Amino acid sequence: MREKTIKNSKKTNNNFSIDKLELLVTIVPRKKDDFYIDFIQSFECNMQFSCLGEGTASNELLNMLGLLSKEKTVIFSLVQSEKIKVILSSIENKFNTIKDGKGIAYTIPLSSIIGLQIFKFLYNKRSELLKGDSYAI
Repeated sequence: MREKTIKNSKKTNNNFSIDKLELLVTIVPRKKDDFYIDFIQSFECNMQFSCLGEGTASNELLNMLGLLSKEKTVIFSLVQSEKIKVILSSIENKFNTIKDGKGIAYTIPLSSIIGLQIFKFLYNKRSELLKGDSYAI
């Protein structure tokens, strides 16, 4: 009887549905980067990093398009695939409503991630990180 219980619990740990993650790349004005990082975080995004960038458009083109600055921030976020449509439409809404907050956002699907524990962390499955595992992130 005891053996059966142990076997069943191991099976439960191995029966984990693999959902998909995507890399969301968002390019925004540098002055608005904190706002967008916090906004994307509100969609249960466990990992983000940003880097500074600079646009390559000439000053003449910037003036013609009504853009203020070449200084940009590129935000990389790992998000759940099932939330992509909601996140992108919410970001588009912010691009259209925030003064000087226009940007670009797109996603890149991920085909693999090394390690089940890392995946659980990135997918925000914190409750499953500690279940039956001898280690956790």
